[in-house]
Amino acid sequence: DALVELASAGRPANIQVTATIETLKGLAGAGAAEMEFSLPISSVAVQRMACDCSVTRVLLSQESLVMDVGRAKPIVSSPLRRALKVRDGHCRWPGCERTASKCDGHHLVHWVNGGPTELDNLVLLCRRHHRMVHESGWQLIKCDDGQIVTIAPTVTFGLPRGPD
Repeated sequence: DALVELASAGRPANIQVTATIETLKGLAGAGAAEMEFSLPISSVAVQRMACDCSVTRVLLSQESLVMDVGRAKPIVSSPLRRALKVRDGHCRWPGCERTASKCDGHHLVHWVNGGPTELDNLVLLCRRHHRMVHESGWQLIKCDDGQIVTIAPTVTFGLPRGPD
């Protein structure tokens, strides 16, 4: 984790991900997203990246011709990011002290599902814990007192085997 954070410190990478709104929302039957110069990526990976990024809308015709390009807009604005850093100070995963500069803004209710990009719906998560939430099934709950509680993914095991 430390090596990954060192390599990714500084300015965030500028990558292009092409996804339908259905893929971004993680709807059943939606196709995979495509990342520039890469293999297709899953909707959960796209949702993690979209949690705290800049989004540019590109409208395509049915023939895949570009009809309109919007302006890049950050999901979490600079003033909101500063407020998050002041409030949280570090990764909000219980027991993690990774500094705010190494964290992403995470929507407790994702913006593609109607969650507001407001301070009350955001927490700082280091990249490791951000991946755990989006790609490993962990959940975060914010209690009334502001504490963050983690809920582990449900683990199911197959039926016990009979005698061999």
